Amino acid sequence: MTEDFDWTGVVDYSRRNALEAPETQYELPGVTEEDHAGVPVAVVPLWHAVVTTKLTVPEGDTAALKEAQERLSAALAEVEKVYPLGPSGIFIQVAYGVPYFNRLPKGLVDQHMPKSTMTGTEGEWALIDSISYDKDNDDVVLEDNEVCFHFKSDYRDHIERALAALFEAGGQELNGLPAENAYVGDLFTVTTMRKGFAGHGTPRVMGLKHGIPGADKVPAGAMLFMGFTSSHKDGLAQGNLASFETLPGYTDAKPGDYFAGGTAMHLSHIGIELDEWYEMKHSDRLKRMFHSRRTESEEVLSPDQSPETVTFEEQRDEDARKDKIIGHNAQMQFLTRTKEDTQTAYGETVPKGTVFFLRQDFDTVENPFGFSTTDKIDSTGRAGVHFIGFGPSAQHFQKMREEMDGVAKQKEFDLPDENTGFTKFLDTTHRQNYLLPPRAHRSLPLAELL
Repeated sequence: MTEDFDWTGVVDYSRRNALEAPETQYELPGVTEEDHAGVPVAVVPLWHAVVTTKLTVPEGDTAALKEAQERLSAALAEVEKVYPLGPSGIFIQVAYGVPYFNRLPKGLVDQHMPKSTMTGTEGEWALIDSISYDKDNDDVVLEDNEVCFHFKSDYRDHIERALAALFEAGGQELNGLPAENAYVGDLFTVTTMRKGFAGHGTPRVMGLKHGIPGADKVPAGAMLFMGFTSSHKDGLAQGNLASFETLPGYTDAKPGDYFAGGTAMHLSHIGIELDEWYEMKHSDRLKRMFHSRRTESEEVLSPDQSPETVTFEEQRDEDARKDKIIGHNAQMQFLTRTKEDTQTAYGETVPKGTVFFLRQDFDTVENPFGFSTTDKIDSTGRAGVHFIGFGPSAQHFQKMREEMDGVAKQKEFDLPDENTGFTKFLDTTHRQNYLLPPRAHRSLPLAELL
């Protein structure tokens, strides 16, 4: 009978485009590169969706949590069988907030959670709740979600089908085939759904379609609304450099630990004052995005980000004294690049200036989200970015973000807001920190140890 026929087993799609799944969730096998006037740039997936949730499993119900872990593992496996791992299939990343770990026995979490070794925060969990920063608006929302899903693909339909199969009950399909084990919507209450795009000239196209002020000034080939490329190969952590354990000095994690291959993740929604940004001429935007010594012409959307171009503290301060400008990259590169040749926990030596922070953010026209159980949704489109960044600890991100506001340096060198990075043109509405486990533990981590 047809109901006994294994439709999804007719063709094993994963064998048609076999890519080895990395130990981390954040590495993206199959992503190709383009040459932008000699600068290697990753061609990131075009379409994105983030779903934030809270578990419906009662706290303290060990059996139910273990069953939920098994169901989520099976659901993700079914989606990835039909849409194989890769840009032409789908990438699914699952991260966990502090509230998730607070529902588990503290002793169990303490045993396995990486601890910060950064000065002043020693012994803290490497995952901590986010804070608001000096230049955030007073109404920024510090979220408390338990589980966060990030979907990305070159094909929007793959994401839409996966979302429906996972979170909507009743006869969903994956690539025309019945979704038999994918539904886990009863395990989660969806709190927000956030969608967007990156690369391929979509910011200008989508901005014009939604009548966003300033969109007509976005360069036609720009990857992001602010007009520059963010996926330079030399500007993104390669391999497992963003993991808790890989570089010394951030956490006590070691290879082989439960969360080895995991990383601290920050998620925020940021509105962009696009019309104000493009009121400045190209050379002024270039200096505020990078540093005051940049001279690339307007058609260069991907200025070189190789280690030789890195700005460390001494050069940053000289730029501020001489030119009265500190660019966004110059604000944080000394915290996101190795300051000397460094040996990783895996015996690899990475040269000075190597980046170890990873961005996987994407642009949006949502205001602020497509769906929310608590936030008022404005149907008027707004230029924005759903920022997603990965690094060795939440404490490290906090230090980075404080430098991005640049309050201390602004006072030291008497700089106006518009000459201190580009925070003046941003409006962060929501923030939360998460832990992105290694792929082996992406489904409700630690539950199997209860």
